[in-house]
Amino acid sequence: MKKINKISLCAVMLVLAGACTQQPGYNSTSTAPVYQGHNTSISIVDSSERIKLDTKISLSDIIAFAENLTNKMLQSPAFANKKRPPRIVVADIRQNTHDENLRVQDIHDRIIEVLFNSGQVRVMDSSATSFDYIMQSEITDIVTRAPDGQKLVDYTMKIKLFDINGELKGQWSDDLSLFKNR
Repeated sequence: MKKINKISLCAVMLVLAGACTQQPGYNSTSTAPVYQGHNTSISIVDSSERIKLDTKISLSDIIAFAENLTNKMLQSPAFANKKRPPRIVVADIRQNTHDENLRVQDIHDRIIEVLFNSGQVRVMDSSATSFDYIMQSEITDIVTRAPDGQKLVDYTMKIKLFDINGELKGQWSDDLSLFKNR
């Protein structure tokens, strides 16, 4: 009797172990592999097609947002055909969002990294007394709620570039919208 119980237990464990293994397959709407496990399926989705289930912005989202905007600024006529790379002081980012946990120092550091690695500018410390431009950035958000509980948060990031005399030399902005169903 004990021997039959052990064999039955082993058989049940093998069946369960087989059900939990992941076998790659393909779903009918995508060529991306779908890994199926215990009552779930996971598929790889292109980042441009990701559906946000939360309106809270992630650090990777906002850093990518800042990188794109900084590159947009670097491609503008303000930096075209310069004989020498202009010297830029990057001011602290003004954070005017409802998200008090947004890590603006990380965003600031990433903007400096993109500027420095571009080779198009010379990044100066905020204490520098000789520079060509000062770059000011701001992040804002607008929260909209529908009567049915849906929520839309529109984030806007702006970069303004001023010369040493305070004259506005360029302004760039971009929007990022996050939507949450009830």
